[in-house]
Amino acid sequence: MYNFSKKNIEFRKLTSLLLLFFLLNAALTGCDSAEREQELSDHQVSNGDVVSEIHAFMNVNVIPMTSEEVLENQTVVTENGIIRAIGKWDEVEIPEGAVEIDGSGKYLMPGLAEMHGHIPGDSNSQYAEDVLFLYISNGVTFVRNMAGHPSHLELRERIERNELTGPTILAATPWLNTDIVPSVENAEEVVQRFKEEGYDHMKMGGVPRDIYIAIAEASRETDLPFAGHIPLEVGLVTAIEEGQTSIDHYDRYVEFLVADDAGWNGENPGFFGSAVIGMIDEEKLSEAVEMTVEAGTWNVPTLSLVEHLASPEPAEEMGDWPEMRYMPNDVVEGWIRSKNNFKTREDFQPEATDKLVEIRHRLTRELFHNGAPIVLGSDAPQFFNVPGFSIHHEMQMMVNAGLTPYEVLLTGTVNAAEYAGTPEEFGTVQENRRADLILLEANPLTDISNVKKRAGVMVRGVWWPESEIQSELDAIADRVN
Repeated sequence: MYNFSKKNIEFRKLTSLLLLFFLLNAALTGCDSAEREQELSDHQVSNGDVVSEIHAFMNVNVIPMTSEEVLENQTVVTENGIIRAIGKWDEVEIPEGAVEIDGSGKYLMPGLAEMHGHIPGDSNSQYAEDVLFLYISNGVTFVRNMAGHPSHLELRERIERNELTGPTILAATPWLNTDIVPSVENAEEVVQRFKEEGYDHMKMGGVPRDIYIAIAEASRETDLPFAGHIPLEVGLVTAIEEGQTSIDHYDRYVEFLVADDAGWNGENPGFFGSAVIGMIDEEKLSEAVEMTVEAGTWNVPTLSLVEHLASPEPAEEMGDWPEMRYMPNDVVEGWIRSKNNFKTREDFQPEATDKLVEIRHRLTRELFHNGAPIVLGSDAPQFFNVPGFSIHHEMQMMVNAGLTPYEVLLTGTVNAAEYAGTPEEFGTVQENRRADLILLEANPLTDISNVKKRAGVMVRGVWWPESEIQSELDAIADRVN
């Protein structure tokens, strides 16, 4: 179990004087000793003889993400999970007792968001907590969960109460299908119940058109947004008109692009349009972009979902990627089988998949550069996408599609906070923002792969140096298999 006590880190050299100080402080604030001991355990950070909730990144280069710039030689002070001060290294007062983190030659940026993530349900709580740590180990400090389960509501609350180390969670309902919403008449009741239970949004799955429209109407009435897939019989135009908050995987865009005279019967489009990609009229792409921009509909590209399956790299070699050691063997073996099965499909041969990847790249480029809102998401765990690690594959693919590193980082920081409706809480390195931060050894604005070169991650003000991250990852690797 992961929590802020970091059980593998022992208190070192805590003198009786330090303990007396904490007990006295608890008395002064009205806490009993048991409550104070729990608070200290929950926020333990080891730095020699010091245990502190205050940190100072010293002489660090800050990438604020408020603009494409680097603020050199800064000091950033965090306290109680919030960024309290930012300024030139010799102008910011360092609070007494702060843990000083040497940022010389390093770069401090906001934590990243995974906007199409999956968190396991309650059948294996340890696995769920392992997945949460895999996210933060890679600097993913916010996850829009897209595989809903009631247990995620408790996980979300435990993280917010600092009882569990993990990313901030935007919790989805279970996948909406006819088992959950069997009829138009049930839609309002189901949506209202989800709202009352505390879900943040609904995950759209597969329902008939009339039920889809009833869900959309109930969504507007309850102010509970819905996002995810678009049922085939609903299509792109109706989904945008009905106010679907986000379209994930570019679902139904390829079907919309099919030429009017192609003779397609509207059935069996393949994997995100792979069976009809040869029928598209690329002149219709500008219409799709304009429609999306006008409606303000968000997109989560998940380029890696298709590209991992379409790549020429053998599935068995992908199964040997270093990060696969953190996933259960049966999961990785399932991914290998899936890719090999896709390779035998008539609609997933190289001519089709090469064109599918090209169109998805073009959609990414043209949607973003025409002002359509896009957020970073990879769909993990799924098809060789290990939580946290997959975000690096996704960002590189977005650069390959024609976005600059800064533009890609926007989708995982500023845009994610805007999507969540809380731009004042996270997504930038500014005072009074949540202390979700990544300390890097190199500048990610010059090369997006530099985001992998971590010196450490801060999540809700708790500092995880890279050495401790690796220790926890080793423990996960030992545990899962």
